[in-house]
Amino acid sequence: MTAATSIILAGVGGKGVITVTNVLSHGLVALGYDVKVSEVYGMSQRGGSVHSQVRFGDKIYSPLIEMGTADYIVGFDQIEALRWGTFLKQDGQMLVNLAELNEDIYKGKYEDSFSRYRRVTFVEAQAIAKETGNVRNENFVMLGALLQSLGFEFAAWQSTLEKVVKRQYQEDSIRSLLRGMSEQAALEEKENVYER
Repeated sequence: MTAATSIILAGVGGKGVITVTNVLSHGLVALGYDVKVSEVYGMSQRGGSVHSQVRFGDKIYSPLIEMGTADYIVGFDQIEALRWGTFLKQDGQMLVNLAELNEDIYKGKYEDSFSRYRRVTFVEAQAIAKETGNVRNENFVMLGALLQSLGFEFAAWQSTLEKVVKRQYQEDSIRSLLRGMSEQAALEEKENVYER
């Protein structure tokens, strides 16, 4: 078991934040962790901000993550990753999908920069999802990157994926997750994590 680990998953409606939250929380429970989850859907039907907070460990009393205490921020797009950046602890890690947002869906710019964070990994999730056969599986690529960063093996998650993901989407989802894990492992090996 472990002391509490705090994760924020953030994106816009339609990017699969809630789906990944469900897989992550169910999988962690199956592995024997105490898990607490808080979800905020926002205007998810219209491409609005969606985020969830997941905490797991030996014993978790609250699902809420205080500013400056998150171990991981998983940004399903760059703007939402930056929006939640103040919640990342000093030595925490940010995993960011490099896919660009459609301007019609999300308007405006966020005045911030990734250079202020010590550990940022950029994931080409959209390109990887296309290669694995389903561009909509960017979320599973990002989940794979997160699981690799957390030190989990795929075998521990296969049964959870089979229970939580609809049968017709399982094969593509698993393929995308595995690619996310392998891409993250390669980045870690090359030490291609931005550190200030």
